[in-house]
Amino acid sequence: MDPHVVIAGGGIGALEGLLALQKLAVDPVRVSVLTAARHLTYRALSVAEPFGGDPAPRYDWQFIARDRGVGWIPDMLEAVRLDDRKLITRDGPPVHYDALLLALGAQPRVAVPGALTFSGPRDVAAVRDALEALDRGRRHVIAFVAGAGVAWTLPLYELALMTAEYGRREGLDLRIELVTREADPLDLFGAQASAAVAERLTAAGVHLRAGTFAQEYDDGRLWLELEGPLDVDLAVALPLLEGPAVGGLLVSEGGFIPVDPYGRVRGVERVWAVGDMTTRPIKHGGLATQQADVAAADIAARFAGSSTPVRPYRPQLRGLLLTGADPVFLERRPGAPSRSEASSQFLWWPAHKVAGRHLAPYLARLGAALVP
Repeated sequence: MDPHVVIAGGGIGALEGLLALQKLAVDPVRVSVLTAARHLTYRALSVAEPFGGDPAPRYDWQFIARDRGVGWIPDMLEAVRLDDRKLITRDGPPVHYDALLLALGAQPRVAVPGALTFSGPRDVAAVRDALEALDRGRRHVIAFVAGAGVAWTLPLYELALMTAEYGRREGLDLRIELVTREADPLDLFGAQASAAVAERLTAAGVHLRAGTFAQEYDDGRLWLELEGPLDVDLAVALPLLEGPAVGGLLVSEGGFIPVDPYGRVRGVERVWAVGDMTTRPIKHGGLATQQADVAAADIAARFAGSSTPVRPYRPQLRGLLLTGADPVFLERRPGAPSRSEASSQFLWWPAHKVAGRHLAPYLARLGAALVP
């Protein structure tokens, strides 16, 4: 029988891995997608919803599986049985695999007690309601906060900038504070991109408090490390993430799975993992797709006759900053020194927020809206 590759997960890492594997496969392989989620949600676009943006696009996994000619197993993975290569699911029988690609993501947890957590679509209504409840008769201070342990902060900047634009549009008197442990705004992207973001913050009237983080929000006060309390009317924080802690696999602190530069789960045969569920510190969809490309290439070389050289993961950081006006494309390319760029013009195409090599063209074909 053809080797059976199971892709466990319902997010963009899983879809990118599927598309990349099919692109590279020379010999026949049987592929199944195991996910309890009926839809793949384009979560990165949900940040615009509280301000009147369209709902984040959703794609039906049953349709995707049929379109790609693969199996779809609508169930939840509970454990991996390594001795006989079986997946234990919540509702169905064990599933045999010859190769397993895990792309299960991570679960959001409260990072700043008392603050309103924004982790994606499920928190859109709460943020929108909080903004609509603001009194137009007085000034409000709103803080957007990255707590300790949050490495990917771009959504925080989007929330702050779009809130500033929302305030101008609605005639609200707002002071917006952005609290982060970063030394400079979005400094992961390098000096040039960071400077461009700093200019956007200044132009929008967003006050940056760098080099600190909030401990908690209580009774109208945001308590900052070393600085003490800051009086604010609304505090919105990004979440901490917790790994899925898959049964049968060794996990690190926080439930995350350690992998090598090819996405192979350390100490385990025939199992790969990508994206937020791994110990890699930056939890970002674009990087998850790059990790999925590497893992899929490794799987294709071992099980599907591919002769394409398998290169280790070397991240190229791309981020599309939504501002409420013109978006900003940010890019940091690998190298020593790395190259940093910020532009209002397209730096990649299709101009999707998540710049997956196979994902973006495929979703464009399905009708996903490009970022304006």
